[in-house]
Amino acid sequence: MKKIVFFLSALGSMVVYSQSLGYGRSFSDSTPRSTPIKKALKAETCNTVVINDTEEENGVFIIGAGGQKAAVDIPIAANQTIKINSIVVTLASKLPPTFVNFLFYDNTLSTPEDPEDPRRNVPGQQILSVTDSSIESFEEVGYEPLHEFVIRKIKIKLNTPIVLNGTMSDGRIWMSTKSDANAWSSTAHYDTGEGVVGESLAMGSDTFDWFQLINQECLYELEAECDFLNVADANPKSKVDIYPNPAQDHFEYQNMGSMKIVSVNIFDVSGKLVKTLNGDRSKVEVQDLAKGVYIIKTKTSSNITLTNKLIRK
Repeated sequence: MKKIVFFLSALGSMVVYSQSLGYGRSFSDSTPRSTPIKKALKAETCNTVVINDTEEENGVFIIGAGGQKAAVDIPIAANQTIKINSIVVTLASKLPPTFVNFLFYDNTLSTPEDPEDPRRNVPGQQILSVTDSSIESFEEVGYEPLHEFVIRKIKIKLNTPIVLNGTMSDGRIWMSTKSDANAWSSTAHYDTGEGVVGESLAMGSDTFDWFQLINQECLYELEAECDFLNVADANPKSKVDIYPNPAQDHFEYQNMGSMKIVSVNIFDVSGKLVKTLNGDRSKVEVQDLAKGVYIIKTKTSSNITLTNKLIRK
């Protein structure tokens, strides 16, 4: 008998039950497996397939009174571009979902004071919302009797490819599924290691902060192409700086070129957002900030997010 567990909240409330139709079995022969990228090749295929071939089946709710949500991370190098052409997600609900959209977040540290904490990487600020998509097809791969959920492997057609680049975030970008389905199927990926690159899935809601659910990864497939550019061309963070630094009253940008500023978000060392400014500007006032160290994330009109460290003296 296979077991399915749906995680209901950050407190770990769970409903556990058994069933004979395990929906992970259909993934046991899925190919190709994802492979960490070793060398830089133009338009190299970098498909990712996360499967479940264990006896225990898990899932995380993505809707509810508390606005539950879940996200998986896509590792990305500073000089890397990932073009996603199609996405498959395995979701659970009574009726087939009528839409599946995606939100993408940059990466932040939940416990910056403890760099050895394995749960330190979690979604930060939203950087991209994808609604220009439609459900191309779905396959019923299981049934969960307690909630009367049908488990479906859903292929999403993207009208426009999703392009991610390493300047958007530091080391990884988080992808969250938004749908009228109830739950996102997952696997105990540290036990299997099948197709997994990156961290455990992250959970969050409207009422509690993001956290990593250790040993769990959501089931998804990406058909994607990877490209690598020269660091000097692809990573404006290596060229754009802020001055004066340390700053007392304000700071300005150096080497912005033709890029225009869309927004400026300022975080303290704990990751808390302390100030937000919108619109293009050459100068950012910081005299209202307490003395200390801050992280400046600047979003530009070319959809690039610059990250700088500022010392307020």
